[in-house]
Amino acid sequence: MSDPSLGPIAFPNITGARPRLYTQKNRSQLTLNSSSIISNSSFTNNPESELTESQLRELYDNEEIDRFLNLFSAFVTEVRAPDTPTSKEAEASEYVSEENSSSSTSTYPEDDGEWTPRLDEDQDGEFLTPQISSRYSSPSKNNSISEEIANRYLLPILPHAKPATHGFTLGRLRLAVQRLYVVAFPAYNAFIQKHISLSTWENHGKSLAYCSVYWTLWWQNLLGPSLVFYVLFTLLKARIFPYPSLEDLLRHREEVSRADEFGERVSARLSASSTSVLEIWRLFRLFETTKRNIVKGKTREHTKSTSTSSLSEGRPSVNHSEDVTVLDDINDNEEAQDLKRIGLEILEDIAELHERIRNTFIWRRPSASRRYVFVLLVLFLVTLLPTQYIAKLTFFTLGFIYWHVIPVIAALPPSESRRLPPPLWDVPNDAEYAMELISQRVAAGLPINPNRPSKATKKQHSVESFEAQNAASTNTVEHSRSRENSIDWKKWGDRVTKGKSVINDIKRLKPSKAWPAHESWPPRHPMIPGIVGMIQPRANVEAHRLITLTHSALLFTPLMSQSPKLTIRLASVKGVKKSGLLKGLRIRWTASLEDGTKEIKEDKFPWIGNRDEVFARLVGSDSKRWMKV
Repeated sequence: MSDPSLGPIAFPNITGARPRLYTQKNRSQLTLNSSSIISNSSFTNNPESELTESQLRELYDNEEIDRFLNLFSAFVTEVRAPDTPTSKEAEASEYVSEENSSSSTSTYPEDDGEWTPRLDEDQDGEFLTPQISSRYSSPSKNNSISEEIANRYLLPILPHAKPATHGFTLGRLRLAVQRLYVVAFPAYNAFIQKHISLSTWENHGKSLAYCSVYWTLWWQNLLGPSLVFYVLFTLLKARIFPYPSLEDLLRHREEVSRADEFGERVSARLSASSTSVLEIWRLFRLFETTKRNIVKGKTREHTKSTSTSSLSEGRPSVNHSEDVTVLDDINDNEEAQDLKRIGLEILEDIAELHERIRNTFIWRRPSASRRYVFVLLVLFLVTLLPTQYIAKLTFFTLGFIYWHVIPVIAALPPSESRRLPPPLWDVPNDAEYAMELISQRVAAGLPINPNRPSKATKKQHSVESFEAQNAASTNTVEHSRSRENSIDWKKWGDRVTKGKSVINDIKRLKPSKAWPAHESWPPRHPMIPGIVGMIQPRANVEAHRLITLTHSALLFTPLMSQSPKLTIRLASVKGVKKSGLLKGLRIRWTASLEDGTKEIKEDKFPWIGNRDEVFARLVGSDSKRWMKV
């Protein structure tokens, strides 16, 4: 049994794969002691300025997981495996959000309706097979060389297609704005401010030094190599020097807080009625007001109290009955809906590209970052060649892409065009990185998101280090306090389990009648001795039960029984859907019949304690089975 003083922090290994961050070399350190796991007391008692590099990185990852779980809990309600059938045995392969094409709000009530069909299904649930031209079906003598190359060599190596996006919603817009604000605004703002200062000679000595270096490099034809070398050095800096530093951590907190504030204000502006003529002006004024508040260090309460009046100054009054923006008009024609959807997709793609670029420079996937270091090193050596060779190589590359690469891509079947990977596809975006962390921590037997100090406590350290920074928002602090004061369902589940063990010992039940002789109750972790599975109270339509999440199965056990009444192998789970106002789950899985055939079954649990964490752990247990978020 694990040490009771440490609390119920043990979780099962579900994936079975060796985690990247917790390899064989340091697996011996994954014992339940204060030196291996950064506990709540270590973060509370030690000031953040005294944390080591590994502790700062652990804290940084915890906050990224917490931010992702909040978004995951709010926007994702249904996941399916690639071979999950819909109501009529149709296959589906995507994350399904609560948002749909007809929704225009940012909050969505959960219901107990049917599983959401794919966008390429008809109204009856039948899967619509793409109509592929016969020239794409099989190679023939009439196919061109580009089609032969595309069908024979390119299609087999392409990844799975991205899930089709749903229509425009304010929730997706707010999420895209927050992502873009976090990843793009700090970098571009610092870059622009720095070069404005240099070009205006605010610091005469600094500008003189940069000016001299620039013209010297220009005279020596070294501007190109210098630029590539600077990018290469920036990429290597996060690997050589400690990252993240305390300054980086505090700055990231401020950026996330500002992004949340800006996204909420944009959503509030667009959800309210307004004239389409003034919409761009309002957004511009909103962005300028947010930037001024960042510089002046105003609190969010003061910002909210003055935002309405400041934005209303300088614009004429408009009749409220005629105040309808293009984003709020539910009677848009198909062309307007497509324009809004395409615009949102472009915004999401830009945000995702910036996330992948940033994650490359902070080495969130070292193997990919090393590849780009090699590419930049080769590019640096190429830029040292004479100018005529550089020009020849440049035009050779452009010509090869124009005459030989584009025709092969254009020859792909229309149904396979979505399988083309995005730029920097081998680098994870923020959501994929958070899912990797969740999978690694589940596999290592660690909690998804360890208990850590509230954001109010973290903000106190932030203010001490950066007095000019903006204070944290009131609702964020209240949200942190509410989470701290919330019920620890895992703790109560462990208590119920201990009570059941005592009762079973008193009754002197034989292990062979209650539980397989080769297993133990509660189920043990397969990698780390002394660690038990995750146990939390559940309720289904028949009675209250406990659910135990092991490395290979979900076990549903009645409160007054020692043997599980229902066992679902994780490999058989084909879909998980949030449902009901009481935070329930619907689990769809395949069961083998006596005749060898498989049948799709579904179990409904109207209430589940800590439902969001269970949902995230089910998805993170085998994240490669599901489509990326």
